[in-house]
Amino acid sequence: MSNENENPTPEPEEEGKAEETSAEPTPSASEEQAAAPEEAAEPNKIMAMINNLRESNPKAFYGGIAGVVVVLMLIIKMMGGSSVTQVQAPAIQVGQTYALVNPNVSGGGDVLLLQAPGRMGATDPELREKEQVCVVDAGTPAKVLEQTVVSYVKYVKVEPLEGDCAGKQGWTITINLKAR
Repeated sequence: MSNENENPTPEPEEEGKAEETSAEPTPSASEEQAAAPEEAAEPNKIMAMINNLRESNPKAFYGGIAGVVVVLMLIIKMMGGSSVTQVQAPAIQVGQTYALVNPNVSGGGDVLLLQAPGRMGATDPELREKEQVCVVDAGTPAKVLEQTVVSYVKYVKVEPLEGDCAGKQGWTITINLKAR
């Protein structure tokens, strides 16, 4: 077995012929080759200018970056946030009557009354069943009996005046009250 067939080397005459054929580009290829260095030089010039500014005047360079970031943040702030509305809870007074409506449901939803304030986030179904007093239909009038704050959340003890829960007393968050 010889190594002659494994790595053939081109003869000098063939190399010259290959150079002659590649030296004569077609007109469309020459236009593309002329345009490519100009397009490639453009980003290189910009990067060279930016790098030169960074080295010669770092305050202006980093100040420019900070300015661009501030402008982008202002644009982002102006574009978003208009679709979110904050629910306004009425000033609650003990003895007054309010409608019970859950604002977290489109069009208002039913309100859960619990035995004690502060348990609205109970995730254990058994605990929730044990502490649940009643589920009041949306829009049901209820009288406020007490107010308290638990972990920075305002709670009220209410007594629904109509429906299946009439006469039962339970706690809910103040945001579930709507002025009548």
